[in-house]
Amino acid sequence: MNAASGAVSSGASASVIGRIGVDLSGDLIAAALADRGIGAQLARDKELPTGAAVALTAGPSSATVVAYRGANARLSPDDIPEVIDAQALFVSGFALFQSGSARAARAALERFTGDWSGVDLASPKLAAAAGEAEVYDTARGVRVILATAEEARALTGAGPEDAARVLASHFPVACIKLGEEGAIVAQGDRVERHAVEPVARHSAFGAGDAFGAALLVALAKGDPLTRALELACQAGARATSTSGAPM
Repeated sequence: MNAASGAVSSGASASVIGRIGVDLSGDLIAAALADRGIGAQLARDKELPTGAAVALTAGPSSATVVAYRGANARLSPDDIPEVIDAQALFVSGFALFQSGSARAARAALERFTGDWSGVDLASPKLAAAAGEAEVYDTARGVRVILATAEEARALTGAGPEDAARVLASHFPVACIKLGEEGAIVAQGDRVERHAVEPVARHSAFGAGDAFGAALLVALAKGDPLTRALELACQAGARATSTSGAPM
């Protein structure tokens, strides 16, 4: 939902594809999406409950998340529309690099008709467990790869700028998110960095997804990469400075 909310905030229409349980939590998610003007293509699982996450925070810039995948773990290719007719597609590594949902996430990428597909590595543990060969193979054909500095290091063993160069040798655009320090983007041999204006952080959540959504929306609109990076950094800053970030 974070990415979809970020896309809407960037002036695009958005829809979420996923799997939820036949329970109150699933009803609340569907209602929240409708309230925000976000489309929902949500399969209902009659056996598993809606996935949930518990966040333990030590302040707005630090959080540990414990997640239960629930119905998300059984996201199936049958839950994915036969054609995803859109200009941009954001796929989380939580779906693409975990068993149970990987085939569905790959199906989404294969059925996408637009030009700007993006995959977020999602977590250092997932990136390390998958390894470079699996990530590059599983995400083949993806236009934009997104990672935090920690995720990029877990995957490549390199610091942010070198990791961006490594990833850009496998994907047309590689973006390393640096939190309060902005972001680095690499395209071919070109590497650029964009800083962000300091903001008061009220939430540790939503910034990364908002960043990724804004970047893809800007690129889909035809904005130059430098401008797209600037808009993405602004979107991430807005998300982290908003109390009660989107789900």
